Amino acid sequence: MSNKMIKTYKKELKLSNCGFDHDPVDSMVRSQWQSRSKNNFYLVYRWLVAIFVIAVVIVSMFSHVEKYSFGLFFIYLTHWGILINMVVGVFGAILVTVWHFHSDFKENVLKNSEMPTAFKIYWALHNIALITSFAVTIIYWSILHNDKIPLNAPNILSHAMNSVIMFLDILIVAYPLRLYHVIQPICFGVSYGIFSFIYYLCGGVNILGNPYIYNVLNWNEPGKAMVTVFGTLILAIIVHVTLFWIYKLRVFVQRRYFSTQLILPTKVPKQQRLNSSLGSQISMVFGGDDGCTNDAFKISSEKMCK
Repeated sequence: MSNKMIKTYKKELKLSNCGFDHDPVDSMVRSQWQSRSKNNFYLVYRWLVAIFVIAVVIVSMFSHVEKYSFGLFFIYLTHWGILINMVVGVFGAILVTVWHFHSDFKENVLKNSEMPTAFKIYWALHNIALITSFAVTIIYWSILHNDKIPLNAPNILSHAMNSVIMFLDILIVAYPLRLYHVIQPICFGVSYGIFSFIYYLCGGVNILGNPYIYNVLNWNEPGKAMVTVFGTLILAIIVHVTLFWIYKLRVFVQRRYFSTQLILPTKVPKQQRLNSSLGSQISMVFGGDDGCTNDAFKISSEKMCK
């Protein structure tokens, strides 16, 4: 492991990265690749994602109820995954829409030092949806799928396209992926494991009438079931760390090849304008008294010194 990777891990594993504090706050409602706070393309993208994940749930539900009981739809981890994808997709589209069209909300968020609760919830749900999608895809195609299962549209949408759309999202969004946040998908996975155990104790069956949801999660064989639970949690950690480095690569590429500096307009506070009129000579380019430096010149001068 290189020294650079070790430094990255040390920086990332600071306790300050455990929570949901992040600056700038507007990264939760913008793309990594846009230079302005609002972008029409990103707004359209978020609604396209929302429509797609809603369609995946509808197609999967209709495909299920054609053959099986509607209630059994909700016992499978795959369906938990696409449902949370739908929540994240719609929630994200609503947040970006509000940010785009309600300037009062935007100004209040930028003025406050703390991230809004809605942003924190969205961030956590996105982390869960991201890792769950990849875990479901990997486990399904490597362990559960067989020749008897039809390779149809609902199957592809819920076991492959779920990961494709979430991978695309991690390449586009602006907010970070924190290593400590792996606890969120882990808690989600543990919750499903507890649910499957309670379902077994209550005499629940799967769509084939077997007394378990998945054959690899059969609580008639608790040792085998526990291996599946812990193996899935380890897989979630591996996926999370891998996606963390993809996030770091995204940031590197954007800053290295697409970074643009916003030149801020010159703004002089009212009191300083009054002082200027009384004789204080404030340069509109280089700055003035009391250390008031023009932001635009400051950015430019820093570039020249590099």
